[in-house]
Amino acid sequence: MKKLIFLFLFFPLLCIGKDYQVKIHVRNLPAESTPILLRIFNGNMYVVDSVPAINQQTITFNVPGSTEQGMLRAILGSSPYAQFMNRQPTALDFLYTRENVELTLDFNNPEASVEVIQSDENRDYFSYMKKDNRYFMKLGSLEQVVTQYPDRDAFYNMALNYYKEYQIERDKWIDSCYNSHPSSLAARILNTRRMPFTEGDLTPQERDSIYREQFLSRIEFTDTLLLYTNIYTDKLFQYINFFMNREAGPRENETAIIQVLDRIEPQISVNEEIRNNLLQFLISGFEAMKMEEVLAHISSNYLQQCGSSMDMVKRRLEGYKKMAIGQKVPDVVAMDINNNPVSLYAEVNPYTLLVFWHTGCSHCQILMNKLPGMIQKGLFKKHNVKILSISIDEKREEWEKYSKEHPFSWTNAYVEGAFDSQAAKDFNLFATPSIFLLDNNNQIIAKPITPDELEESIKALK
Repeated sequence: MKKLIFLFLFFPLLCIGKDYQVKIHVRNLPAESTPILLRIFNGNMYVVDSVPAINQQTITFNVPGSTEQGMLRAILGSSPYAQFMNRQPTALDFLYTRENVELTLDFNNPEASVEVIQSDENRDYFSYMKKDNRYFMKLGSLEQVVTQYPDRDAFYNMALNYYKEYQIERDKWIDSCYNSHPSSLAARILNTRRMPFTEGDLTPQERDSIYREQFLSRIEFTDTLLLYTNIYTDKLFQYINFFMNREAGPRENETAIIQVLDRIEPQISVNEEIRNNLLQFLISGFEAMKMEEVLAHISSNYLQQCGSSMDMVKRRLEGYKKMAIGQKVPDVVAMDINNNPVSLYAEVNPYTLLVFWHTGCSHCQILMNKLPGMIQKGLFKKHNVKILSISIDEKREEWEKYSKEHPFSWTNAYVEGAFDSQAAKDFNLFATPSIFLLDNNNQIIAKPITPDELEESIKALK
């Protein structure tokens, strides 16, 4: 009897440890494909299985039982054309809820051709997505009619009615699906795809205004399981794009983005776990875009109440405030090509251009190749700007080799330690090139990102 009780208590543990399989039958799978299975979490992807079994055109992935439920992405491979054009490999997103999954599809059009052989969750998911995509196609086509049709005749009025009816019909359909299966991941994902209601006879500007005001209001940021999908992060990315000026640079967009974040933060703050994760997602994106004023705003306004899990992020963002325009930079001592020390503070100049770079960075190489042209134009001489470039290469030999092959006419130096160096910590370096235009008190005047922005910043000097 005791043995039976022990087995009964231990049985759930055995079930939790069970592995699952994802089997995908792929028509037209390229012979040289190297498939990989990834899981999604908060905008990032992590490997689940990189060595699947491949039998002819059937790929079998192994999913450990400890894998979190959520969305998986199968990278199926690249066609020769995609490789030639340097395009993204063919992939398919699907759901994993601790059940075996079996799908069949065509490599050349996986989303349109996918059929579910095994997995009730995915059967619902792909059924929902196909029907919802049809709604989007209908509404998109009708939107073109109601915004561009030249005559306000019977056909136009009919299109207006259809545009309104399809929005109402879609909302009712989503309600029905979600209310029937509220615990289903597929239904919960569908529930987040709601869109603001818009009248058909609005101008594009009026429609954009409604989307800016209401796009996030129909999403509840309370479901932590959706962090294991691309739903929340995609929604935030789409929403931010409503406010971006594509013709402007990162600096010009920073003011608008800060205003957008002040709208986003209250929406995502209902659940602390979701808030902290989505803030980290946003921070990573703005770091990649080098939007340092935005990062300083996040540090000053949103991170004060975060828990210990965000302490590392807080410390990192504190550096952006210290390196903001108007702040005085610390001294930095580097070694030149002859191993002589070079100090930023040792020489007082009306202006100093300080550039941190490394030889393996393509953007750094572009900048270094364009600086001589700016010098020839007389820009630096006209405005009394001294140039100091400091390499943070991991190996001094790589910097020395590059410097000998590309002799610079300005002060060229090196610090040991790369991104772990004291200079990298003092100047909050997470990417290169990092450019600082300083006045005679070593205060930051500008932090251009591109050579063009640098040239404009120098031209603006008095």
